[in-house]
Amino acid sequence: MGNITNEMVEKSYDLGKEFYHKKISLKEAVEILVAIGMNKNSATDYIYNYSNLIQGKLFTRTTNIYGAEYYLKKIYEEDGKLGLQNALLALSQHIDYYEEKSGSSIKQRKEVYHEYIKLLGIDTEQIIYADEVEENIEYTEGKTKRVLVNSYERNPIARKKCIEHFGATCQVCGFDFEKKYGAIGKDFIHVHHKIDISTIGNEYSVDPINDLIPVCPNCHAMLHQKKPAYLIEELKSIMT
Repeated sequence: MGNITNEMVEKSYDLGKEFYHKKISLKEAVEILVAIGMNKNSATDYIYNYSNLIQGKLFTRTTNIYGAEYYLKKIYEEDGKLGLQNALLALSQHIDYYEEKSGSSIKQRKEVYHEYIKLLGIDTEQIIYADEVEENIEYTEGKTKRVLVNSYERNPIARKKCIEHFGATCQVCGFDFEKKYGAIGKDFIHVHHKIDISTIGNEYSVDPINDLIPVCPNCHAMLHQKKPAYLIEELKSIMT
């Protein structure tokens, strides 16, 4: 991306926010950044990154490490935990995308992600997900289907937003672990990714409310008894 200074990053954040709120055009914002030394392509990427972060959407073009930290810090200061939750959902998808495409790890961005996710009080070690796909299916990117599927189902931010919306109750059979098992069952639930993985492109951005749904482990396994998986309503209709 060339020599992008901290001053450029900070200015890009302000311009990205103004562009998102339709107070300035993309062309105007880019011209301001170009005038202080940022190249046009990088300027466009940084401006769009604010929009993606604040909405929790995948962004495919990377920023420098100062940019990643600065954007998260400012979003948290200005929009609180809800804004940070969306930004971390976007960043986690970016990390998965970048590593899938490049085959290399982006360690510093992962460290930033884990530093900020602590502020949300999410225990990333307690995520339980289904064990439903074949490990021997190889894809062109060199990863198995398991990794791609579970990256959505076990994403801690996506899970949190999904469960906040639907509750921790199975949306197929209605089972509630807390009612059955008491305190040890509180907030225990699988999260099922409803979209057929073969239809998803590299730039797919998960929508936790429309793409994910809480299900118990039994129903999760039954949903995957065929490929593509049963629809929620299909499984409900065959339950006896």
